[in-house]
Amino acid sequence: MNNQYANLPASFRVIGVGTGIVEVINKVRTLRLEGVSTEIAEPPYEYIPDYENKLAIIIFTDLEEAANRIANTFHDAGVLTIGFSEDADPSCYDSIMLCDSRNEYPEIIKDLLQPIVTAGLITYSFYDLNMALRDSEYFTVKSMSGNNIKEVDEKLRAVFNAMDLTCADYISIHLYFNPNRSTPITMGEIVSLSELMTKLPETVNVIWSVNHNENLNSDEIRLSAILAGKEVRKCQEV
Repeated sequence: MNNQYANLPASFRVIGVGTGIVEVINKVRTLRLEGVSTEIAEPPYEYIPDYENKLAIIIFTDLEEAANRIANTFHDAGVLTIGFSEDADPSCYDSIMLCDSRNEYPEIIKDLLQPIVTAGLITYSFYDLNMALRDSEYFTVKSMSGNNIKEVDEKLRAVFNAMDLTCADYISIHLYFNPNRSTPITMGEIVSLSELMTKLPETVNVIWSVNHNENLNSDEIRLSAILAGKEVRKCQEV
């Protein structure tokens, strides 16, 4: 079930464990993210991280003992290790995704990896992701789309207003738009969005990026926010 690049050193690895996870891995594979390998783990579920590995995402719905053992191998090697399962053992991971729907996994993985594997207008690197998720225990992602920055800005404000953001340690905000859109994005619009960040709690570390995405509809704007921290479970809408 491994893809043709699974046995080559990759900076970022996405590993599926157990049944019911093949579809998720296949969808992640179709994203064709540079430097990202996708694979289905097979018995005896023993992994030795490559020296080039920087991040490992472990996805599973069963076989939690095997999945957590794989994760722990990467975690002990100093690889940023992220779990996608409610049965993920926090001691084996740097951060666990708070999401019960497997259908959302590929898009969330894209939200995590796309900014760091493609050049942005305002860049976001692996260093930034590592700083946000390393030993954070939990993270969640909120995404929204609209036809202009004002629309997605208002949607994000509404989401944030319904959450206790003091429970988050880090918030990463990523803006995506099609460079071929009929109405160009102006710097003034981007600046107006950045004003939202100045109103977030002072205890939260905030970083953001601006990215091209030619796969979006011509006038679509997409915004994603990654919230991480040991108390981020308490951030959920109240």
